[in-house]
Amino acid sequence: MLKVLKCFLSILLFASTFAAASEETQVYLEGNKIYYQGQLTQSANEKVFKIYKENKNNIKWISIKSTGGEVNAGLDLAEFINENDLNIEVTEYCLSSCANYIFTAANEKLIAKNALIGFHGGTTGMDASVAEFINTLPESEREITRKKLVEYGVATSKREADFFKKINITRDITTLGQSDKYKTYAEAEDYVGWYYSISGLNKLGIKNISVLNPPWTLKQLSEKSQFFKVEDSDIQ
Repeated sequence: MLKVLKCFLSILLFASTFAAASEETQVYLEGNKIYYQGQLTQSANEKVFKIYKENKNNIKWISIKSTGGEVNAGLDLAEFINENDLNIEVTEYCLSSCANYIFTAANEKLIAKNALIGFHGGTTGMDASVAEFINTLPESEREITRKKLVEYGVATSKREADFFKKINITRDITTLGQSDKYKTYAEAEDYVGWYYSISGLNKLGIKNISVLNPPWTLKQLSEKSQFFKVEDSDIQ
C-alpha cells in the first residue's frame, strides 16, 4: 500500500508527464561537474552524495536535465545543494520539483539559451486530486489511504514551507500559475505548467541567474506539452 501511495504522489505532485518513468536516471562525474539526467529519485541522489564526497574539493556545479520527481527526493537534493553552495546548470529543461527546489536552492544558476525552467505546482492545492484518486480505490482501502495521504501531505507541506523560508524564496512560486487569471491555460490540454521571466524570478527572490549566449528564448517541450508565462506584474 505504501508503495502505491508513493507512486501516486510522485505522479500527482512532481513526476514526469513528459518522459518514460521507467528510464533510469543517469548520474556521473565529468571533469569538475556532476551530471544528473532523469527523474529525481533517492537512489540517484545517493550517487550524487557519494560522488561529491569523493571529489569535494573539485566540484562546484551540477548539470541537470530533469522532469521532476517525488517532493522529498527533490527536497533532499535541494537541501544538499544549498548546504554545499553548489551551482546549477540547465542545458535543456528543469521541470516541476526540479524547478521548485533544485533551481531555487542553487547558488549560481546558468541556463542555456533555449532551456526551459517549468513549474506546475507544489504541495498546496492537491486535495481535489487526492479525493479523486481515493474514489478510484476499493471501498475497503479508502480510509487507510486517506489517512496516509493526509499524513504525507501535512509533513511534506511543512517541509516545503521550511525550505523556502530557509532559502528566502517566496512559496508563491509554486502557485502563481494556478490563479484564476491563468485558468484557461490550466484547463487547456496543451499546457502543463508555467514559467517566469528572469526578472520575474528575480522578483520572487531567485538571484544569480546567467544565460549562456543570451537572450534567453526558451524552447517548449512540444505542441502538446507547453508552459505559459506568468507575467511580472502578477508577482508581488
